[in-house]
Amino acid sequence: MLHLDMDRAVVANTRFAISPLSTAIGALGLLRDNTSPGGGGWRGRIQETVRDRRLVLLGSLFSGSWDYVPDFLTPQPRTPAAELQEELHAVATVDAARLRWELQAMARGVSEERLAGRTVPVAVRDALEQGEHDFAERAAAELHQLWEGAVAPQWMALRTLMEEDIGRRARTTARHGLSGMLATLHPGLLWSDDQLSLVSRFRGRISGSTGLVLTPSVFTTDLRVVIDSIPGPATRQPMFAYPCRRGPESRTRPTVHALLGVTRARLLSDLHTGRTTTELSERHFLTTSTVSYHLGILHRTGLVTRTRTGQQVLYQRTHRGTDLLAVPL
Repeated sequence: MLHLDMDRAVVANTRFAISPLSTAIGALGLLRDNTSPGGGGWRGRIQETVRDRRLVLLGSLFSGSWDYVPDFLTPQPRTPAAELQEELHAVATVDAARLRWELQAMARGVSEERLAGRTVPVAVRDALEQGEHDFAERAAAELHQLWEGAVAPQWMALRTLMEEDIGRRARTTARHGLSGMLATLHPGLLWSDDQLSLVSRFRGRISGSTGLVLTPSVFTTDLRVVIDSIPGPATRQPMFAYPCRRGPESRTRPTVHALLGVTRARLLSDLHTGRTTTELSERHFLTTSTVSYHLGILHRTGLVTRTRTGQQVLYQRTHRGTDLLAVPL
C-alpha cells in the first residue's frame, strides 16, 4: 500500500495541471504495456519515432520491465497548463544528486518500497559515463524529438480531452468534495482517517508534503505516481498521472459507476454468485479491509445479501442489484 497524509497543506494545495512531458511519458509507457487504451496506432507511432529518430536513451529506459523509471523525466508542472520548453529545461537542468539517486533506485531497487532493481542497459550506462549534466541534456533532447515526431501533431486534440476531463473532475469536487473526486481517479484509491491510500504491491508513506498535483493521462488505465516516500535529494511534491475519462458527461443519465463509485460497481457486477471477502480481494487486487468497507455499503443499501455458510460469509447480488446493473442509465 502507498499512503499520503492528507494534512491541511496538501488539501489546500491539491491542484490539476496539464503537462506535455507527462503526456509524452505516458505515450512512451505504451512500449511497456500492451493493454493500455489507444495502444494500437499510438504504440506504432511511438515505436516508429523512437526507431527512426534513434532515441536510444528513451528506448532503453522504456523497453524493459522496470519497476521504476526515473521521475526527473516528468518535472512537476508549475502552472495549470505547463509549457513544453519550460518542462524540457527542467529535465535538462535537473539536480545532479537527484539524477544519480533516481538512476540508482532504478538499478538497485528500493527494498523499503518493494521496488526491484534490474541490470542497467548499456545505452543508459554509456550515457551516464559522460556525466550527469550531459545525460540530462540528452534525455531532454530525445524527449523533444519524441514530442515533435509523435505527440505534437495530435496535441490539440489530446489537450482538449484532458481539459474536458479536468472540468468533469472539478464538477465532481463541487458536488461530492475533494475526497469524493479523488475516489474516482482509480478504483484502488481510498481516503480515510486523513490519509489517501492506494492499493498497490509497492509500499511507502509520504508525510509532511505541501501539496498534490493531479495530471490527466490519455495513455493509461492505471495510476502513475511520482512520490518520495524515501527521502532523497531535491524532494518534490507527489504527483498522480491518472486515467483520463473519455466522452461527454451526462448529467441526466449517470452511469452505474458514477452512482456507486468504480470499485463498488466492479464488486457488484462480480457478485452474480456468492463470493467471500477474501475471494473478492484476490480477484480485484484490493485489500480485504477495502472490500469489506464497500460490501458494507452495498449490503446496507440492499444491493447484496450476506449469508454465513460454516466459517465463511458469502456475499451475493440481490434482484435489486441485478436490476440496477441492467438499467440503461
